[in-house]
Amino acid sequence: MENPGNSTFPGIIINLRMMRKLFLLLLLLPVFVAKAQEKHLTYAVKDTVQYLDHYAPTGKSNGMTVLFMHGGAFENGHPDNQKMFGDSMAARGYRVFVMSYRLYLKGVGFGCNTPTPEKLKAIRLAVEDAADATKYIYDHAVELGVDNRKFYIAGSSAGAEAILHLVFNPFAKTDTKRYDFFKTFRFAGAMVFAGALIDLNLVRKDNFVPLLLLHGTSDQLVPYGTAAHRFCNALSPGWLMFFGAGSIFEKAKELDKPALLYSFANKGHEISWYMFTHYKEIENFTSKVNSGKGFKAEEIKQ
Repeated sequence: MENPGNSTFPGIIINLRMMRKLFLLLLLLPVFVAKAQEKHLTYAVKDTVQYLDHYAPTGKSNGMTVLFMHGGAFENGHPDNQKMFGDSMAARGYRVFVMSYRLYLKGVGFGCNTPTPEKLKAIRLAVEDAADATKYIYDHAVELGVDNRKFYIAGSSAGAEAILHLVFNPFAKTDTKRYDFFKTFRFAGAMVFAGALIDLNLVRKDNFVPLLLLHGTSDQLVPYGTAAHRFCNALSPGWLMFFGAGSIFEKAKELDKPALLYSFANKGHEISWYMFTHYKEIENFTSKVNSGKGFKAEEIKQ
């Protein structure tokens, strides 16, 4: 016998079907929302899962992206501690990715008793991770909303050292598969909060990118000028010469390349935290770069 409901109440049956679909959609909605708001993006799996914390612009986007590396002497630090930076930059229209990376010296430290080869390995591994994170963002630029022409890199303390060694790379010739990418891709600029290089000769005209440098002239850990890292004694196992913001800036002037140095007289390593407070300096730098007019090396004494 034919079901009278199919002919007598067709509208009710259609409505019931629609309600059933709506109910299922409401059940699945939290899953979709959670996926859309997912913060961690895995960019590599090595000793552990390496990930990016993604902060999308919360106001009007300015089209710029910043990849940020935290500090911590290659032994500690965490992306979660950079939330204020990510939120504040996102509110200013930037898209920010805060990356995790391998902390090779965890439980050991970057002090004078840590042998120099171990220090160099810690830097090398962090640079590898920064390169891989960069390529992940570049390759997924469309889905992430990234304009690769306005892609900046930034770092604090150990993170600042890592990004400088990615831009001016001493490891490129021994790992061409990883680093050949950077022969064609160049960051729009690098923002360095109390960082330094192991070799100033790495800075050349052909690999230079615009630099924002913030550094205290009395930094007790990462030298402002040219000195041993942490001012270790030359006979200590961990003796390692570093070239800080002052020396890098002088090299930029010599090469006639764009660099903006904020030097903080008598200030120490606390400048490595200034990315949390000195947003005007960041915006001044990125506006200079994005103007397309170019600029000369300039020091602003604080």
